[in-house]
Amino acid sequence: MTMSLQHIVARSKARGLLNGSVTPDLAQAMTVHRLLVLEGDALLASALLKFVLSLQKTPEPAG
Repeated sequence: MTMSLQHIVARSKARGLLNGSVTPDLAQAMTVHRLLVLEGDALLASALLKFVLSLQKTPEPAG
């Protein structure tokens, strides 16, 4: 399987976001997600989307 440089960079950024070594940035995560989808990397794109959705959840107020 041959990967483009763009795909390799997107995979690297996605892994960094998922493992916490890169500070989560919603705009960057969605750009990386879009690139992964375009490159056909559905599994990693799905994991990244789940991660992004978990960031958007706000905690419920206590009481």
